[in-house]
Amino acid sequence: MTPPPLDAAQREQIRERIAQGKRAAPVLERVRREDIRRADTGRAMEQLNGFVLAHARRVPPRPTSGLVEQQRVFQRAAPRHDRPA
Repeated sequence: MTPPPLDAAQREQIRERIAQGKRAAPVLERVRREDIRRADTGRAMEQLNGFVLAHARRVPPRPTSGLVEQQRVFQRAAPRHDRPA
């Protein structure tokens, strides 16, 4: 289904939004870089580690890694050399 055509006011609004995004992009990039520069990566890693450990205590380990099952799926999907493709 084709959307209805845009009128002149709608096209102008779209152009203005695009221009607004282009004006904001450098400012947003500076903010992003400053946030990254100020980030305490070590503290964030400690917090993340705490979340992982808390989750690991609540969830029992899986009986397998899933690697054998994954290889079985790949084997079924792979072309067989003993039969025409």
